Amino acid sequence: MGKRMDGDRRLLVSVFGPQEAREAVLGGARIIDSEDPRSALGTIKPRRIMDIADAVLAARRDLPVQLSTNIGEDQLLYRRAADGTAIGKSAYEMVGKAAQAALGVAVSMGTRVHPCPIVKVGLDGMDVGRLTDVLGEITATLRRADGLGRTRVMSVLFAQDLDLWDARKTLPQVRRALVGLREYDPATPDTADAFDLADLADALLGDDGRLLFPDHRPDEAELKAHGALPPTARGTFVTVNEPFAHADHGLTRSRRTDREAIRAMVEASAAAGADAIMIDTSILLKVARIGLISTAGSDEVVDLDAHDTDAHGLPRAGILTLKEIRFFVDLCHARGLEANLAGSVQSHQAQQMWRLVPDLDQLSARGGVVALAHDPLHGTGAATRHDRVVRRDLVAGLVPPEQGGYLVVPEHMTRSPKFHTDLDDLLARHPDLDVHVADRHGALSPLEPR
Repeated sequence: MGKRMDGDRRLLVSVFGPQEAREAVLGGARIIDSEDPRSALGTIKPRRIMDIADAVLAARRDLPVQLSTNIGEDQLLYRRAADGTAIGKSAYEMVGKAAQAALGVAVSMGTRVHPCPIVKVGLDGMDVGRLTDVLGEITATLRRADGLGRTRVMSVLFAQDLDLWDARKTLPQVRRALVGLREYDPATPDTADAFDLADLADALLGDDGRLLFPDHRPDEAELKAHGALPPTARGTFVTVNEPFAHADHGLTRSRRTDREAIRAMVEASAAAGADAIMIDTSILLKVARIGLISTAGSDEVVDLDAHDTDAHGLPRAGILTLKEIRFFVDLCHARGLEANLAGSVQSHQAQQMWRLVPDLDQLSARGGVVALAHDPLHGTGAATRHDRVVRRDLVAGLVPPEQGGYLVVPEHMTRSPKFHTDLDDLLARHPDLDVHVADRHGALSPLEPR
């Protein structure tokens, strides 16, 4: 592939407040995305979107900056029967509700920052016909809305590798994190992979982000009283939520996102009149350290994921190969769509993708640009999705090279036995890369010579 890098390539950074928005802009982000970090496409209040827009408007910007926000991971609507069973609402109501939500977030972003704000539409759990209807109604509605006709619509596909998910979903650290995010459903003790919620209740967080049960094991009544279990639950056993399998919705027969699934989503997005498509990963896979971009087994991509392990030794893993990513970008452009890659994108992945896929339009990030918060009065915050905050120096580690991007390596990766060998390989392929090491607060330092 050539190394042409003269296009309008943009990094999208998801933020949860005005200060994070300022950090993202100062780090070089070109799209500031309003999002609640507690889920993959976390719904955010309209007034918070307005606050973020005001912060971006007031920040110094060398290049044009757009705003974006989303209307959720999926557009499914249900009502609850008396016995607790979820019953799907009508297709008409589902489509109408999604279009109303899109109007609301578009109005909240406004057009003062940029005349073309972006509305992201999660389409998880829908077959091609249903998602085309939803997306088509949203695009048509926004095109006709006074003052919002230039709003861009971005569909969102959630990539998956169900075999990899099955291998990781029962790991203790994965279960604990998913409990903290309330990603579970009541179950009976004999259900496959069921576990007792009370055993992990010290991971449960309230709406304010604080631990609900920091020092004792609650009983069933306490869990229900704090909303951790529904009133209809019989006992305290639960199972973690499962991804919506592509095969159940006609995208592909495969257990992972492949060219067939990519083709189906790109074609549907183009038919519905969307402007762009993002491939992301769900919160379930993010917690299991399964991201979008696979760096393993490639002749062109250096595998630094193998050195990025958690405290339990679990390495980062990816889904799409470089060949599949190139197919996605090429098909998007053939259908007149912009291509956006998301899903736990890290600096070492971003800097390689910008160079190896020069026609890529956008990358999106949050996990790769956040660090532990530090308050001079109250000390270091918790290492949860609620408490980690965007840092400008980490943002710069994911921006395109022509806009000043550099390589950021988390400090823990440098202690991996073969890290320096693989880093030398990466620098031999891309000698223009500057390397910085980030501590847990996002502060950068030079890479120490061996």
